Amino acid sequence: MTPDKLYKTTIVIWTEYDPDGVDIDYLGRDAIYGDAYCSSVERECIEDSSLFPDTEFFGVYDLDEDDIIFE
Repeated sequence: MTPDKLYKTTIVIWTEYDPDGVDIDYLGRDAIYGDAYCSSVERECIEDSSLFPDTEFFGVYDLDEDDIIFE
């Protein structure tokens, strides 16, 4: 089932090191403890399901006819 809305959060973190391959939890920790700088956090409610990411995490995927349960 596709959700009615999703929330999109965009976070900008500045570092003195190349963050390529660095896990997000380390970037967040560095921003919290002062080893990096978080300059902005933007939150947006998305209600247009055509803009949702195509991932099973949010339940946005096509069902095969065999997957549909009729009651």
